[in-house]
Amino acid sequence: MEHSKVLQQIKRSMLPAVLLNLLTEEPAHGYSMLNKLEELDVPGVKSGTLYPLLRTMEESGDIVSDWQITERGPARKIFKITAQGRQSLESINSWLRQFT
Repeated sequence: MEHSKVLQQIKRSMLPAVLLNLLTEEPAHGYSMLNKLEELDVPGVKSGTLYPLLRTMEESGDIVSDWQITERGPARKIFKITAQGRQSLESINSWLRQFT
């Protein structure tokens, strides 16, 4: 496997950790997370990948969501990291430090 494909696989497999990290900065809706992932050069993440993953992360208790009603436009589902999600992220970071 060539280097770029390995790097792409690593980036995609780390998507839950990346999302948790993004949500430590501020709560966000899915569209803004897709834009941020693109800025971070995480390849090939589409809404069909992101939203099921967010649902799984919510079911596991790492994030919670709430609807934000705006005067203009549709309501947005805003995601926030939980205390459990912060612990999960710290566990991931601690595990990764073993290899760096």
